[in-house]
Amino acid sequence: MTAGTATRRTVRAIAQDVRDGRRTPLEELESALTRMDAVEPAVRAFVSVDPHGLRAEAGELTEEAARGRFRGPLHGVPIAVKDLIDVRGHATRAGSRVTDDRPAAADAPAVQRLREAGALLLGKTATHEFAHGVATPPTRNPWDLSRIPGGSSGGSAAAVAAGECAAALGSDTGGSVRVPSALCGVSGLRPGRGNIPADGCVPFSARLDTVGPLAADARDLALLFEVLAGTPCRLDADLAGLRLGTVPDDRLGEVDPEILAAVDDAVSVLAAAGATPGAVDVPPFAAWSAPRTTYVLHDFLTVHRDRGWYPASRDRYSAEVASYLAHAESITAEARDAAVAEMERLENELRAALAGIDVLALPTTAITAPPVAEAEFRADGHGRAPLVGTLMRLCGPFSWCGMAAVSVPCGLTAEGLPIGLQLVGRDVPTVLSVAARFQALTDHHLRAPPLPEPAALRA
Repeated sequence: MTAGTATRRTVRAIAQDVRDGRRTPLEELESALTRMDAVEPAVRAFVSVDPHGLRAEAGELTEEAARGRFRGPLHGVPIAVKDLIDVRGHATRAGSRVTDDRPAAADAPAVQRLREAGALLLGKTATHEFAHGVATPPTRNPWDLSRIPGGSSGGSAAAVAAGECAAALGSDTGGSVRVPSALCGVSGLRPGRGNIPADGCVPFSARLDTVGPLAADARDLALLFEVLAGTPCRLDADLAGLRLGTVPDDRLGEVDPEILAAVDDAVSVLAAAGATPGAVDVPPFAAWSAPRTTYVLHDFLTVHRDRGWYPASRDRYSAEVASYLAHAESITAEARDAAVAEMERLENELRAALAGIDVLALPTTAITAPPVAEAEFRADGHGRAPLVGTLMRLCGPFSWCGMAAVSVPCGLTAEGLPIGLQLVGRDVPTVLSVAARFQALTDHHLRAPPLPEPAALRA
């Protein structure tokens, strides 16, 4: 099977069809539920869906639309939410047995903003346990069901890629929106620090946690960002004079040659559109890995102690996350302080290198989606840590620096696996403007995974 051009509709198209009366929110919901029924047995992106409650909500939205009343720009658009973020009426399990199954009493602020804009909250999507990982079991990658979707927002990325919803909400601490977006061939945004409220989201690291959307393209991300951040996101189609930084291969570390070639092609497209590319001497990305690991593990342990989860519920964690917490117990305050000092040094070098550019272009990940079998957790050795380090290597530094970053599709490998282009800059409108211009000139974001027919999916 080969990839084809997507028939899925964008958030903008769905919203416009509802507003113009061509489709009702109830019809949109039924289409989403039908698609979920067809692909969920194989993709397994969702962990919580309430069809009865959804039909009641969609009925209200349909009646309002018939009266010419629209709550906002997302009226009637089905959107999924990562199971790390509170949605009233759904439990927030964070992919773990440690949490309980009591439904959340209120929406997280970001979810509330989606609801107030008229979105139909379709359900909760799978996350790697407590967002600490990149495999997101049991979710599979729609492009190849034998491969992982990435993580920790793997369920959100897979749901969008499989056409179960036009958009989803995820969270990104070190790459958890961008990595699965790249591996699943969708567009995903990590906003700047503080752009979108992260309250009502199970925390990982207070400094690094962000909430961000995943969708088919950058223009949808801009619309969703306006709703989630409560601020305009005007896109500039003119790239003339834009200073586009690129990263020398030796600074990136080992990267799949097909990924490097696809990113080089993307830079050429942007240069032809008016951008001025030039290499920038950033610190080696590998230099961030050790101090970043120390820092986030220390924060992660602190969160779980403060919540009363660890060590009281040690036996309810997966072996993987329990091993991370056990390792974190050996990290001293002095070691954490040393890690912070090292990352501050690296940040100063990175910011100095980026001072003369507007946007940095580089791969989102060093590899494409690995097979599930290769990504399995093994109690001996380092578990999944090497895989986490490889997939997060090119994303983590920008999380520490609080920069805006987006991942968009920029090609397929010879095996038909998606490749992600990461664009990093000072603010969301800047990176989304470049992403949207790239997508106006290419069709990578229009390609859909070659999912088998429903009967084959159930086999």
